[in-house]
Amino acid sequence: MSTLSRFIRLGAIAFATAPFMIAGAQAADFYKGKKITLIIPSSAGGGYDTYARLLGRHIGRHIPGNPDIVPQNMPGAGGKVAAAYIANAAPKDGTVFGETYPQALTEAAFGRKNLVKYDTQKLTYLGSMNGEPYYCFARTDAPVKSFKDLTSKELIVGATGQGSSTAVSPALLNNLIGTKFRIITGYKGSSQVVLAAIKGEVQGWCGMGWSSIRGPSKDAIEKGQIKILFQENGQFNDRVRDMKLVRATDFGKTDDDRKIMNLIYSQQIFGRPFFAPPGIPADRAKILRAAFDASMKDPKLLAEANKIGADIRPMTGAELQKEIDAIYSSPQALLDKARNALNPGSAMTKRSGAKK
Repeated sequence: MSTLSRFIRLGAIAFATAPFMIAGAQAADFYKGKKITLIIPSSAGGGYDTYARLLGRHIGRHIPGNPDIVPQNMPGAGGKVAAAYIANAAPKDGTVFGETYPQALTEAAFGRKNLVKYDTQKLTYLGSMNGEPYYCFARTDAPVKSFKDLTSKELIVGATGQGSSTAVSPALLNNLIGTKFRIITGYKGSSQVVLAAIKGEVQGWCGMGWSSIRGPSKDAIEKGQIKILFQENGQFNDRVRDMKLVRATDFGKTDDDRKIMNLIYSQQIFGRPFFAPPGIPADRAKILRAAFDASMKDPKLLAEANKIGADIRPMTGAELQKEIDAIYSSPQALLDKARNALNPGSAMTKRSGAKK
């Protein structure tokens, strides 16, 4: 190839890539001096709040222009209030992103579209900070001592919104296995559910991972006031092996029951999902995704996570999107059965004094 040909070729490449370089520079300039609002789906003090604020303290360093990150708690409806705000009302310019509960991203797949005011599959996914099994906890002075007891004895458990993991997890087992959970909803966050159990207002709680167990709940477990009854999904990890816990899926009565449980429990893979509104500029979406991924490898974030007991098992935005799409593409017959299994029924009641 002649020198002139090489020059022409390099010039063509530079001309072709220039728009992308300019766009990237413009996106970097856009964030300089800006504030990014980080929406948190729970009240202060719970596991979701802890993880979101952990990310908020570090992700700004990985966004060109180093914008300030401003956390804003927006609890309600099992994370759907926060998700609806991000999807529908937040600016679509890359200055808002947030977190929600996994159930807020899968309700529509299970035929509960009336509970969701946004299109889950059009959201701009940044990634998930961890995935982990959920557990069911009970006071040691409650009449229920094991999973088998639940088919003959009532256990009163606290929950946040009707679509939260703390509500749908026991409802699922009531419908498929015949457990006798009585579910009291209306608590503002997971930390309030735990405190209600410690005070004896309820007898336990379900649908919560180990990384949310800290402070009063950890103390109550160590003192023998609270015990773990069982693991809610079918995935083993080292902690489960050490504790030798039974799994809810072991008690499924039919293959269909176990398929439904595994489908619903599959959302635990993305336990701390973060996303931005649909339709934000592609260059800013790329920056936010890269910043999220870099934060998950940041030594300062990982050191702080270790200090506060936050388990980091990240998933990229592309991986998160793939997992959600897989749930939505499940056979319709299975999704219909999952919808029926999540029916709250008469066992779910509003907490006395909770706002309607």
